[in-house]
Amino acid sequence: MGEGGSGEAGRLMPASVSLRRFWFLNLVIGIVFCVLTYQFVQLTVLRQPALKAVAQRQHTLTIDLPPFRGAILDARGKELATNLKVPSVYAVPRLLTEENRKTVAREVSNLLGVDYDFALERLSRDKSFVWIRRRVTHEEAKKIRELKLPSLGIIEDYQRFYPQGDLLAQVLGFTNIDNEGLEGLELKYDHALHGRPGKRYTKRDALGREIKAFEIKTIPAVHGHKVVLTIDQYLQYLTETALEKAYREWNAKGAMAVLMDPASGRILAIANRPGFDLNHIASANADSRRNRAITDTYEPGSVFKIVTASAALNEGVANTETNFFCENGEYRYGSRTLHDVHPYGDLSFADVIVKSSNIGAVKIAALMKPDVFQSYIDGYGFGKKTQIDLPGEVSGFTRPPAQWSKTTPYNIPMGHEIMVTAIQMTAAMATLANGGDRVKPYIVSHIEDQSGFVMRRNLPQVVKHVVRPEVAKQMREMLTRVVEEGTGKRARIEGTQVGGKTGTAQKVLPGGKGYSHDSFISSFVGFAPSENPQLAMAVVLDDPHPSYYGGTVAAPVFKEVMERGLLYLGYIPEEARRLEPSNRKPVPQANPPMFVPAQAAGTRI
Repeated sequence: MGEGGSGEAGRLMPASVSLRRFWFLNLVIGIVFCVLTYQFVQLTVLRQPALKAVAQRQHTLTIDLPPFRGAILDARGKELATNLKVPSVYAVPRLLTEENRKTVAREVSNLLGVDYDFALERLSRDKSFVWIRRRVTHEEAKKIRELKLPSLGIIEDYQRFYPQGDLLAQVLGFTNIDNEGLEGLELKYDHALHGRPGKRYTKRDALGREIKAFEIKTIPAVHGHKVVLTIDQYLQYLTETALEKAYREWNAKGAMAVLMDPASGRILAIANRPGFDLNHIASANADSRRNRAITDTYEPGSVFKIVTASAALNEGVANTETNFFCENGEYRYGSRTLHDVHPYGDLSFADVIVKSSNIGAVKIAALMKPDVFQSYIDGYGFGKKTQIDLPGEVSGFTRPPAQWSKTTPYNIPMGHEIMVTAIQMTAAMATLANGGDRVKPYIVSHIEDQSGFVMRRNLPQVVKHVVRPEVAKQMREMLTRVVEEGTGKRARIEGTQVGGKTGTAQKVLPGGKGYSHDSFISSFVGFAPSENPQLAMAVVLDDPHPSYYGGTVAAPVFKEVMERGLLYLGYIPEEARRLEPSNRKPVPQANPPMFVPAQAAGTRI
């Protein structure tokens, strides 16, 4: 029995151990099942939105697509500002661990020459796309590709490029690294030129490489519009070449010139010196970037006599034969004495302008009441902006008669105590050239989209009728004599009559304390051809030396541009027209109204 009991007990022992194991295993399995069930519910239900967002961030790549900035074209469609495709380096920081960021930052710093701390800061951002360096060289881009790092990529970017270098530099302006306009037309029309950036959403694999076949969607960039100017590239080249020559020859501090179609107000050329290369903007200073033709004011001197003379003729207080006694070169008023460069006795109205007598101009203006004279100053647009479509224009300065001093009536008629801009003087001369209407100058012809559809167009606009057509004709005849026999002889063109007026004004001393005796503003403003003006132009040099007379330093610039410019535009001089075959169509001639004298000839004042 003892042995048998003992054997039975031995047989029951394994069964008892197995039962414990059974329940233990069931418990473990149950716990694991519960944990798995919890995790399953958590992953598929509770945390599904958050996990999907993480997966989306890890596997979705968002790439910025820069827009193509619209080109700026001249009147004949030649590119003045365009774009070049250049590689830019970007990174995907979310693919990088802390240690990888430092390694990649060192690589980028060595290959691209960027600061290590800058690169590390960029690579530490919680983003899927950051720029590392914009517009790298093709050699640098090749080195980045050879790294074969999923966290670095190359994208084609656009860089602003100016094919003509320094041509029209101050007018065109320039952009920043993001192709946003900072100055000039690039700033003024940035809204039209810039366009709208796009985005490309695509997938990437576990190594961060783009899977183009799994591209999600692309929002294409909207490219900028084209801005077409009234500027003619060849006329601009002529103007800048001639102005540069005078600027250097006469050691001027600055120079400016404006070429305009007097009938429509279209600006055909604007030049400023000193200049700069738009493709190397970092080396340009603020002085060379200034568009002096619209931002710099100066006292015009004798050029302003065109306003004095035309106002008197239009008011009928004198005619071209009215005589004025010019005091033999010295005219005392109060405690001061007004001088002429050359002493004159009796001069006709016309000769006062031809010989540029200061005393004669003052006596002409004295025939009008101050408020009447001021109305013509206002009518020609002085003291206010021309509203040309360029940023930075200033209004100049003129004061109402109520604020005139005792000397003002003697100073304004000969171009002192009034500040003007080159664009204002061009518009004033254009008024006489086109028959008496002041037109609004403009430089943008139209804006069109990339397909050529015109979005907006500028049209010629008459701002004010200033003088009668017959008065404008009389002025053109007198100004033609200024060139033929007066102070503007260096503007003469063989075979073509041109008209204009010289100006040589002493510069105002700092603080307005009198005038300098060795610093001058020298200018010439004119039109051509006289019988039917197609071009009006102002040329201004700031402090030329050793010579400083407008007829010497500025008139030759006018001549050079007009002589070649008229031929370029197809103008045939009168002498050449006589020799043409009869089957050639002559150039249309103007038909101004007949001259009606305002006052009987022979009056002496």
